[in-house]
Amino acid sequence: MHIPRLTSLLDYLYPPSCHHCDVPTEDGRYLCKECISASSRVEPPFCERCGESYDGKIDAPFLCHNCQHLEFNFLFARAALRNTSANHQLVVDFKYLKKFYLANEFALFCKDVMLNDRRFAELPLPVIIPVPLHWWRKWHRGFNQASEISRQLALHTNIPTRIALSRKRNTETQTRLGRNDRLKNLEGAFTFRKLEPHFKSAILVDDVFTTGSTATACAEVLKKHAPQLENIVVLTALRG
Repeated sequence: MHIPRLTSLLDYLYPPSCHHCDVPTEDGRYLCKECISASSRVEPPFCERCGESYDGKIDAPFLCHNCQHLEFNFLFARAALRNTSANHQLVVDFKYLKKFYLANEFALFCKDVMLNDRRFAELPLPVIIPVPLHWWRKWHRGFNQASEISRQLALHTNIPTRIALSRKRNTETQTRLGRNDRLKNLEGAFTFRKLEPHFKSAILVDDVFTTGSTATACAEVLKKHAPQLENIVVLTALRG
């Protein structure tokens, strides 16, 4: 489902206000400059593989303890926001309270990540691929949050987006599962749809990255059915 957007005329007649503090905002944004600035970002130092933040002082690229013992089907993962209570509530409001307009805010946070991490600029002929929802869950929720973020991110970056994957099995919620159980829960959950052969890199987009199990399962399917993809990376709004 495509969520309708407010037109610039409606924004002019009814100026949006900040989702956090209700202060009138500019340029159609739904977070004010102060709240955007106060949003806790994932900034260096962070794990080069999974993007997990590290609060100590490290001057060189590093892998966290978990990534030294794990294998992923993607090259690296990055998230825009740290898992603070305010940032977590943004995701909850977006997904479960149907605050559709927040998709654009998450896309802009993700765009900042792409501009500040040189690895994205080095990806040859990239395509943005949203992590799919099962049709029943999408119908129940009314939209796929990853698709909405992907659509907005494509507008801001001029990188095309494609629905290259589908979810054929409605798996149980992953919230309370560990990584191994998550991987087992996702076995056979995703299938390949189609993707033009000229794309050479894929940016998997989702709302939250926690253990990487969902991204790994999606990347595995892409590697099998779209071998032309030289690199598969992950970009999410929040680091769980």
